[in-house]
Amino acid sequence: MTLEQLAAQSGVAADKIVAYTKAGLLPCKDEHATFSADDQYWLDMVNCFLENGSSVEDLKDLMPLCEQCAVS
Repeated sequence: MTLEQLAAQSGVAADKIVAYTKAGLLPCKDEHATFSADDQYWLDMVNCFLENGSSVEDLKDLMPLCEQCAVS
């Protein structure tokens, strides 16, 4: 799906998704690429952490660990 489609489906603004992508918080590391359902899952997780008080800086360390665990 495109960035705009992901934004519409997730309710997260496209500029925030771009920022999260550039920060390395989503498996898709290029905001111009096609996003998958997995990216939407991770976006939902990032959004949940942020809504509950985590910072983007906190998530820069946490999300790669979560991705590693999900692949194992």
